[in-house]
Amino acid sequence: MAWFGADPGGENAFGVALLHPDGSFESVVVSCADDAMKWLCRKAVTILAAGIDAPLWWSSGNSGDRAADQYLREQHNISGSTVQAANSLRGAVLIQGALLAMGLRKQSPNLPITEAHPKALLKALWPDLSKSGPPWEKIAKRFQLEGSEPDDDERKDKRDALLAVVAAREGSTGQWTRDLALCERLTGEQRPADVPWGPVHYWWPETVTKRG
Repeated sequence: MAWFGADPGGENAFGVALLHPDGSFESVVVSCADDAMKWLCRKAVTILAAGIDAPLWWSSGNSGDRAADQYLREQHNISGSTVQAANSLRGAVLIQGALLAMGLRKQSPNLPITEAHPKALLKALWPDLSKSGPPWEKIAKRFQLEGSEPDDDERKDKRDALLAVVAAREGSTGQWTRDLALCERLTGEQRPADVPWGPVHYWWPETVTKRG
């Protein structure tokens, strides 16, 4: 058994990760949702929940903005460059994220799937640190991860995939009880329960506090 996470992107920029119950993990970079599903299938493990670093429901309203995004910006003083409206994002994130969710849902109809935002999470937990976030030792201690820092490039594809897994683990085990998918929606927002790959969550720490 394990939890699965992904940081969707384009060619050689699509991070995927598995997190095991003992805190050990494995992560690689692939190029598309199909590659991600193939990698996962080769692992032949039972997936308990999945986290995807991409908007998993959308909006036909102004800028494609959502109530959950506004909450993160306002509650944690996170800039719009970190938590962007969907219309500002690159196509690979939106398209490959949705296609991955569809693939996971087809394979496991009852699988808990959550949206995740690793960079926003790190900014909320460690607001005074640089754009690159805290050192690995702080991340590993906070999330009970066992292993060396993923050998990432500057995009942090593997790290963000791993943090998406953390969201899936914490939410599915009841450690994070706030679900931003349940926020009152703005005009034009889809219902997260009704998207073709749904229902989807957006698990977030109930109380985010700065960590040393």
